Amino acid sequence: MKSRMRSNNILTRLASLKLRRSGRTALKNAALKLSTSGIDSAWLDAELILAFILKKPRAEILAHDNIELTQSQSKRFNSLIKQRLNLTPLAYILGYKEFYGLSFRVTKDTLVPRPESELLVGTALSLITKNTTLIDLGTGSGCLLISVLKNSKIKPKKSIAIDISSKTLSIARENAKKHTLNNIIFKKSNLFSNLRLAKNEQYLIMANLPYVSAKLMLEKSIQKEPRKALYGGKDGLDYYRKLKNQLPEACIVLCEINPDQKVAFNALFPRTVFKKDLSGRTRLAIVQK
Repeated sequence: MKSRMRSNNILTRLASLKLRRSGRTALKNAALKLSTSGIDSAWLDAELILAFILKKPRAEILAHDNIELTQSQSKRFNSLIKQRLNLTPLAYILGYKEFYGLSFRVTKDTLVPRPESELLVGTALSLITKNTTLIDLGTGSGCLLISVLKNSKIKPKKSIAIDISSKTLSIARENAKKHTLNNIIFKKSNLFSNLRLAKNEQYLIMANLPYVSAKLMLEKSIQKEPRKALYGGKDGLDYYRKLKNQLPEACIVLCEINPDQKVAFNALFPRTVFKKDLSGRTRLAIVQK
């Protein structure tokens, strides 16, 4: 009887071992596939996806050579790598994105926060006063407004997050709650159509509106992100033209643009100061009305 039990235990252990795969081998193969497909961050992406599957920090993945995957883990890892090969943004796969030192939940209803947008956050931080009504127009995941509020030494008079999408506003609310910000007013609106703007108010408006032109919409790197949050018409400035007619009397507007839109944007808003990002490209337009 004991001999039979030992035999069954050995068979069970052997069966279990057959279900396991070398995580290190899987990682290497995945990184090679991603690199071959032209993804620059191949190793980093593969490591982050593996860490996500194993529910462990990336540092722990790097520190151990004897990582093993169960059959189900291996199958899921390969499935997510396939999504990345199909250019699904890593943030959508993981469900979050780091921005300005904070973590934000993102979904396919929101844009993926980008490093170049940190210039807008830094500029907003330098302009806030205690009398400021801070508006995040086209809030998306809420990363801009939340980053400003979490890093500002000065509390603005009022903070408003505006978006045309209810699903997107839901994600922004979730991120605000995650970062313990309970004083943000969330408003569903197409630009300022559903918002009454008071006179004699000091408005600081962050407008990261859809500004991708028809030509740039053809780029594969953005095909998986929501078109309505990207496409700004033939030259990318349609939403800024609409915004011009809705701006309050006294305000400063921080607008993110593509570098090649500088001349056209300046013609639209003559009183504009432009700032360059870390790569030396014009990225932010500061409009004062």
